[in-house]
This record gives sequence, structure tokens and C-alpha cells, in this order.
Amino acid sequence: MRQTFISLFSLFVSCFILLLGNGLINVLLPVRMGLDGVDTETIGMVLSLYFVGLLLGALYSVNLIQRAGHIRMFAGCVAIGAISILICTLSFEPLLWGAMRVVIGFCNACAFTAMESWLSASSSKYTRGKVLAVYNAVALAGLFGGQFFMNLANPQDSTLFVIAGILLCGAMIPLVLSRHSGPAIENVNAMSLRALYNISPLGVVSCLVSGLIYSAAFNLLPVFASDYNIIDFELSLYVGGAIIGAFILQFPVGYLSDRFDRRTVLLNVLIISALVDFLIPSFASSANLTGVFSATAITCGIIACTYPLSISEAFDKLLPEQMVAAMGSMILSFSLGGIIGPYAASIVMAHLGSAWLFNFLAVIQLLLATFVVYRMMVRRALPNDKQDTFVMQGAVIAAAIEIPPHTRGSEQEANEATATPDLQD
Repeated sequence: MRQTFISLFSLFVSCFILLLGNGLINVLLPVRMGLDGVDTETIGMVLSLYFVGLLLGALYSVNLIQRAGHIRMFAGCVAIGAISILICTLSFEPLLWGAMRVVIGFCNACAFTAMESWLSASSSKYTRGKVLAVYNAVALAGLFGGQFFMNLANPQDSTLFVIAGILLCGAMIPLVLSRHSGPAIENVNAMSLRALYNISPLGVVSCLVSGLIYSAAFNLLPVFASDYNIIDFELSLYVGGAIIGAFILQFPVGYLSDRFDRRTVLLNVLIISALVDFLIPSFASSANLTGVFSATAITCGIIACTYPLSISEAFDKLLPEQMVAAMGSMILSFSLGGIIGPYAASIVMAHLGSAWLFNFLAVIQLLLATFVVYRMMVRRALPNDKQDTFVMQGAVIAAAIEIPPHTRGSEQEANEATATPDLQD
């Protein structure tokens, strides 16, 4: 195990630096557009376009790896991402920024695919869960740290864009200079979204909804915060607190989902998150920053857990050899939700006020909770000992097609889990 982590050290360093840059970009763009007087709907549209690129990257990244290899593809795509954020300094036109969001979404999807498929090839079924947990922790640490670069300069000049470009370029160095050439990648036969839905309706729907609420929450937090005068260092703490919540809550949620019916856990956390969402506007109106920060960390933490719960729910119904093929369809579902989320939420916020960001999230979560109840009524729960193990997985970096099966014991057990229709979700 120790040797595995040593061999992956350069990859983890590159991942950390890459996510530092992305953490800065994720806050900088909506803040800058708000300062430039861009309306909320346009901000939402620009932010949604990132997930168009993420979707395209998820579809084509494996082909690029097969053509150029892990390291060259990673370096090339991260370099293009750096160029795209620097191009944003040439003109502050939302149309240009939207196009660059598509580009950087595509580049991030390819970079994450390279890293995650490398992690997969470098670990066994016994170490994969720990490796992915460390990877997720490193990525979230980078996102958290990136928020605080906002305080280095005025967001209305070009300095922060240049810093973001420097960070993205710096992310290439550890991996490019490492002694490892990267693993070979095998051909992956895709599973259609319809086929996956027939196997796990809840897995597909919850992936779609998780993309919608995750993209809406984490992209539009700075817009909500600015309307309540949460700016500068307080904004960094606010968004950083949401990311910390996304990391910490995966531990108790993962523990519970491995020991109880996963659908029951999903239902309860959705209801808790929705109730907390309804409290946040009142906290903000009364200038109760402690309440706003704490409640946002809780709800964003639960939102971040929805994606790995969705993956685990789908994996419970799949044979081991189907998991890699199904991952592409789950990412497709997540990305479609990501495209819808920021723009839909921004329309609601533009017409009803920024406080409605959290009311919007609450309503969507309650709708998903209703669907969970319906699935629980239609099919009996899978026995706990047949469930796949929960693995920490950051939805913010959901991109890789080649995230492998990670826990299932024997093929015989998998066959038993899928052969009985009344045990599916």
C-alpha cells in the first residue's frame, strides 16, 4: 500500500495544484461577472456551459488517452485550459467567457480521466477504495485552498486570471517530470443510458439530480453571497466551508450507506438537506453569518454525497464487468444535470431573488426524495451484505469514464445480486 502511494505522489501533487487553479476560477468568474453588472441569468448560462465541456470531455477523453497516452493528454489539456482562462483577460464579453467555460470543462474532464484511470490501473481491488479516498481528499483540499487566492488581488483586474493560469501550468510539472510513463488503457464498451436505467432507475435519476443541484449550489454560491454582502475573505471562508462540508459528511454518510438500505439513507439526507435549505434565507436576512455558514456547509455536504450514493446505488445492481461501461452513462446523466442546474437556478434567482437559490435546491431535493419513496415501494431493498461499498467520490471532479469496479467480492455474488428482480431498487 505504501509503495502504491509513493508511486502516485507526483499525480497527487499535480491534482492538488490543478484543483487550486480550479478553486480560484470557480469563485473568480461569477464574482467578476457580478462586479461587471452581468445579469444573474447570463451568469447562470455561462456557468452551465462548463458542464457542456465536461460532457464532451467524458465522451472523448478515452480516445485521446489511447492516441497520446496519459501524461501527454493530461499536459496538453491542462495547457489548453490555462490558455482559455488567460484568453478571458482579453475581453470581458460573456459570450467569450461562455465559450472558454466549454473549453475548460472539456480540458478538466480529460485531465480527470487521465488521473482517475491511472489510479485505477495502479491499485488493486483491495487498495482502490483507499486510493480514491486520498485522491478525493487531495482534490477537495485543492478546491478549498483555491478560494483564498481571491484575496491576493482585486477581481476587477487581470491579476487573478493570470494567477489561475500559472496554477494550471504548474499542475503539469510534477506529472510530466515523473519517472512513470502512465498505464496502458484498454478499450471500454459503453452501456447506453437506457440500458442502465432499466437496471437501476434510481441510480440514473439521482445522478441527474445530483449534477443539477451540485452545479447550481457550488456555482451560484458567490452570487448569493454577494447579495448579502459576504465578500472578500468572508466569501473565501463561505465557499471554503461548503467544500469542507462536502468532504467531512462523506464519512458518516458512507458509513451509514454501507450498513443500512442505501435508499433509506439517501431519502433521509435529502429531507435533512431540504429542511436546512429553507433555513438559510432567514439566517442571511438576519445577518446571522454563523447560521448561514453552518447551514450551507451541511446542505452542500449532503449535496456532494448524493453523487457517490448514486454511483453506489447503481453499482449494487451491476455485474463487476459492467461497472466500467456503466460509468460513462452515469457521468452523462450527471453532466446533463450540470448543464441544467446553474441556468435554471439563475432564472429563479433573477425573478424571485438570490435567497431562492436554496429554496430551488430544496424543492429539487424533495422531488428526488419522492422518487426514492416510489422506488422503495416498487422494489424491495438489496440485502446489506450484497451492497457495494461506498467510495468517496467528489462530484465536482466527476469526469472519468474509466472508474472501475472497486469492491465486489466474487462474480457469483454479483450474479446473485442481479438475478432476482424483486431485490432491485
